Amino acid sequence: MSDLKRKLLPILVMAGKIVLTLVFIVVITVLLLVAAAVITLRRMPGAGMSDVVADVFFAQASLWAQIAGFIGGTLLSWMLFEKRRGWRLGFEPHRALRKTIGGLLLGSALIGLSALGIWLAGGVAFTRLPGNGDQLPALIGGLCLFIGVAVNEELFARGYLQGLAKRQYGAGWGIAISMIVFALLHAKNPGMWSSIMPLLNLLLAGLLFGLCREYSGSLWLPIGLHVSWNFVQGCVLGFDVSGMPLTSILTAEPIGSSYVSGGAFGAEGSVLTTITLVLSVGMLYNYYQRKHISRLTPARRNDL
Repeated sequence: MSDLKRKLLPILVMAGKIVLTLVFIVVITVLLLVAAAVITLRRMPGAGMSDVVADVFFAQASLWAQIAGFIGGTLLSWMLFEKRRGWRLGFEPHRALRKTIGGLLLGSALIGLSALGIWLAGGVAFTRLPGNGDQLPALIGGLCLFIGVAVNEELFARGYLQGLAKRQYGAGWGIAISMIVFALLHAKNPGMWSSIMPLLNLLLAGLLFGLCREYSGSLWLPIGLHVSWNFVQGCVLGFDVSGMPLTSILTAEPIGSSYVSGGAFGAEGSVLTTITLVLSVGMLYNYYQRKHISRLTPARRNDL
């Protein structure tokens, strides 16, 4: 076999596995969507497909069908092709609760810092919504949804894709591929292409999540970070989350330039979020580098 074929074969195998995983995801999602449509039609005798699509139950079921599709398709590929190879997806039980709580706190702090920066720069006006208890079910539903979103996106991007690429080409390529795919998963979100900022911030968020996966050794830290980032942003502060509005405690009204406010994409479209993410990536890298060096013997530290 020539050197070119030897180099191309692993790339083609990896690409084939990714394509097959996407096929699994689509098939599972479509099957669940069909089941949801059938249930909706049984609940609404005589309704047409336009009525089904507009139904609240079907809309919610569609979101969960996509989540279940990603989780099921990813697990199926991993079990068929990778489990016997000995590498794991990242659900190791060691310090799982501690890492998850750490991720929840980190995500809350980062999106809070970003929102504070946007507010201080005059990019948003916050208004407290009157609360009478009616919001609680919607807030709980939002939390459950964001848990599902975080698990499915982290499992697919950081658990499977990052692990697959890392095994073949090293940690750097694993993180790079996972962050690019993660950004592209949001390609159809409202406001995604309104400016360069949403794409840039999603790439930076993917880099942050990828580093969390690599440094912590599991998915618990990035999952916790992902959940709290989305929940605090959307259900507490009232920003659109990647362009999607949600029931919230506060409302965030964008003011002025979309580069400051985030515009239609929410806080993730703001340059202040870019600054927050860049700083967080740098701090996370330095923290784990110092932690790694502190574990070395004095002789090995001198070799660095």
